[in-house]
Amino acid sequence: MKKVFGFIGLALALAACNNLESVNKFDQTADGITITATLAPKSAFTKAISDQSTYLKVDWAVDEHLAILYTKDGNQMADATITAVDGTGAATITFSVVDGTPDNTACTIIYPKSAAKDDHSGVKPAGVLLASQDGTLNANLDVRVGAGTIQTATPSLTVTTQPEPQFAIFKFTTKNEAGSATISVKPLAISIGTLDYTVTPSTATSELYVALPAVSSKTVSFSAINSSDSKMYTCSKSVTFSAGNYYQSTLKMAQSTKTFLIVSKGTTNLSGDKLFYYTPGETYQEAVDNNPENKVDSYGWGTWSNEYNQATIFFKENEGSGTIQKDMSRNGVRNAYSGEFALGSTVKADGTYVFLDTY
Repeated sequence: MKKVFGFIGLALALAACNNLESVNKFDQTADGITITATLAPKSAFTKAISDQSTYLKVDWAVDEHLAILYTKDGNQMADATITAVDGTGAATITFSVVDGTPDNTACTIIYPKSAAKDDHSGVKPAGVLLASQDGTLNANLDVRVGAGTIQTATPSLTVTTQPEPQFAIFKFTTKNEAGSATISVKPLAISIGTLDYTVTPSTATSELYVALPAVSSKTVSFSAINSSDSKMYTCSKSVTFSAGNYYQSTLKMAQSTKTFLIVSKGTTNLSGDKLFYYTPGETYQEAVDNNPENKVDSYGWGTWSNEYNQATIFFKENEGSGTIQKDMSRNGVRNAYSGEFALGSTVKADGTYVFLDTY
């Protein structure tokens, strides 16, 4: 896998714009103290994110939002709006902190705003941020985190750590095992340790842009459904890649007799998408027992049921197979789930077998 170019390199090289430098403009309002500041360019370019073959150019855009997280009587979040971007790519941002915020209050800067936790305590886990991707190159792949200090005596913002990308961005090309022809896939699933990431393009394609967390000498497994024959294709690589870099890689994938279901795990610390592998015709329990892909590290699959509930559970083995971390149960009468209720029945060969709920 070839590292092509650090897509933030140019931004960080602009030493004249190293910090979020406050300008002499602030207001005392009913909502607190309003600060207007300047955000250093992401890069030397001003266009929207686009593929430049050997690098990605990324820029701030008007009406984008960042989260400024700080503490004042509990966790607080200021919504920083980009109100202007000048010819150099520098952005003007405006946000307000609550009245009474102490001078020199530490803060975390998160881009985009949606990447901040709902309780304003930090950044959402990678599993949440990368749970659903569509394979296109878009600004949502560029999650950045920095740190700073809010001055309220003379309102301003000083950045102590520039907002830096949290993920690597890839351009994957999917081919057959021989590498002689491309294959169009939908979806492409990527497994790293206990987390699975799924990329589901609107239409099957052989080129997909994907954001992934950094890894060091770790095996990354790929599974995809080939649109032409509806078969699963797989490959694995031991790789190292860094956040903030752009990579291009060809995935040479071999056909498998297995297939998989995608189960969303929601917003817990096990969040992201979990893949359940099976060979068509296996019962649920056979799929659990026969497919090592369903047991990664100390995590595995199990079932729980009673007269009115059924669930698929995701558990840590070292806490016992009966320990439910989170379940997919839904209360209700049995008739409400005709055809989807009995998890012990045979998994359908056409892939239409679904789980009851998401978690």
